[in-house]
Amino acid sequence: MRSGFYVIVGLLAVGAVLLILYENTSLFAGGSDENSIKVTERTEEINIITHSSDMKIVPEARNDVKAALNGNGELSLRNRGDKIEVEVKQKWYQFFNFNGESDVTVYLPADFNQNLKLEVGSGNVELKGASSLVLNEVDIEMSSGDVELSNLQTKSFKHDGSSGRLIIDQLSTEKGSFDISSGDVILTKYSGPLKGEMSSGEMKVQMDQLSGDVSFDLSSGDVELDLPDDANFTLDTEASSGDISTTFTLKDQTITNNQISGVHGSGEHQVNVSLSSGNARVY
Repeated sequence: MRSGFYVIVGLLAVGAVLLILYENTSLFAGGSDENSIKVTERTEEINIITHSSDMKIVPEARNDVKAALNGNGELSLRNRGDKIEVEVKQKWYQFFNFNGESDVTVYLPADFNQNLKLEVGSGNVELKGASSLVLNEVDIEMSSGDVELSNLQTKSFKHDGSSGRLIIDQLSTEKGSFDISSGDVILTKYSGPLKGEMSSGEMKVQMDQLSGDVSFDLSSGDVELDLPDDANFTLDTEASSGDISTTFTLKDQTITNNQISGVHGSGEHQVNVSLSSGNARVY
């Protein structure tokens, strides 16, 4: 009885090893894979899903979506009618693989102007185009990792993350928002309205143009908001604990230890900053 049990266990172990070798060539080294799907007039969304891989998105002159995987995981591209879906999944046996890192590069048409959705478990995201990428909606959902974006123009931008950094250079949008539990937000050359919520971390936002309302809600951390000198806004800032300051000369100004309010220019747009604990500077 005991010898039969050992035989069965041995056969299962050999089968598992053969499966790993078949799909990976080497037990300790991940492979590479790539695939592509043509973008048509019906394509309204490109959805990229990763569970524990780094992601790089490259806009270029092409008419298809191409993905290349380096390292561990299983790459799949699916055409779901009006949506192209790119997904990298980890296989069940890859805990045997000591070289567990992987990254996927997704090439998409530079003239694609519909929706881009990114779903990330853990890992970093990079999107940097040589010229501005004009999209309808950009929606990013991630558990942990850093996001670096540049040269974007959208109707809507949304980022939801548990932890990590959001770094954007040159984003123009008609509606922008981010919600991060813990991390940092660094935005430069931003244009458009913006709503930001954060439990702990730092917000540093430099706006080229104030064309909508701005609202920041931070439990613990610091806020630096750099507005154009000719911006028209009504300011309302408060902190339960911490310091608040501004370099703008405001009409109807009210200043206390933890609150500043007033009007700059025509006061067209509302700028609200609320802190539980931390410092805020509007300049």
